[in-house]
Amino acid sequence: MSFDIITDSASNLPKSYAEKNNIGIISLKYTLNDEEFDSYVEKENDDSLKNFYQKMREKASTSTSNINAATFEARFTEVLEKGRDILYVSFSSNLSSSYSFAEITANQLKEKYPDRKIVVVDSLCVTYALGLLIHYIVKMRDDGKSMEELHEWLEANKKKMIHLFTVDDLVYLKRGGRINPATALVGTLLGVKPVMHVTNEGRLEKYDKVKGRKKSLSELVDKLAAMIVNPKEQTVAVVHGDCEDDADYVKKLIIEKTGVKEVITDYLSPVVGAHSGPGTIAMFFMGGERMS
Repeated sequence: MSFDIITDSASNLPKSYAEKNNIGIISLKYTLNDEEFDSYVEKENDDSLKNFYQKMREKASTSTSNINAATFEARFTEVLEKGRDILYVSFSSNLSSSYSFAEITANQLKEKYPDRKIVVVDSLCVTYALGLLIHYIVKMRDDGKSMEELHEWLEANKKKMIHLFTVDDLVYLKRGGRINPATALVGTLLGVKPVMHVTNEGRLEKYDKVKGRKKSLSELVDKLAAMIVNPKEQTVAVVHGDCEDDADYVKKLIIEKTGVKEVITDYLSPVVGAHSGPGTIAMFFMGGERMS
């Protein structure tokens, strides 16, 4: 193929998958108690991820950083110098500024490499929703589809990629400004768990609230069952913030209620987990349309 597919580590894709399928991954970084890590490397080691979430439970400070223009320029130039075009699929622009940096860099490089094509796509997705989009276009690429055809498919289908998740502790959403302190306090006292989703604009919003952990997990699966299309042909992704038993429970419910083709489970990358916290359960799948 004459083009490279590149995305970022917010896609949550395993390194083994990326290498097997020739997917370029640009790593976002996170800090844990002021020590910086590449999220793409750390994702390969379950022990390091367990440690990350355990440190969060122990009140460690965490933060994340976007991919800067210099990083994009170096990675894109490396591909362009080989005479290849680029299809870069980014983390949602309303959750990260990486998309803006990628677009600015692409426009600058087009002047230097006028014979090459650089397409930057705002996925309006995060974590394995972005990863599943990459999974679908990899199959298209391997079937001989052009970069333009992959781009058209992404634009037509990215808003059909559904995100549903819940958290175990509201303090992390409060820190990130997703809910106000009063709501977090009352919710914690009453054992209320929010059901969150990602909108058509790629923003994270509260969709519903449920009392109790098990009920919140069941509610997620009920919403998935109502929204999923062609489940017998779909792969559903379930990611977790170091709560494997809950992820396995959700996986079992999804299979029982939908007969879905496949459910994969994985740790939630620290880039997103830093903002949602230990105990996060999220699921991603293709539906008819997102909730507004």
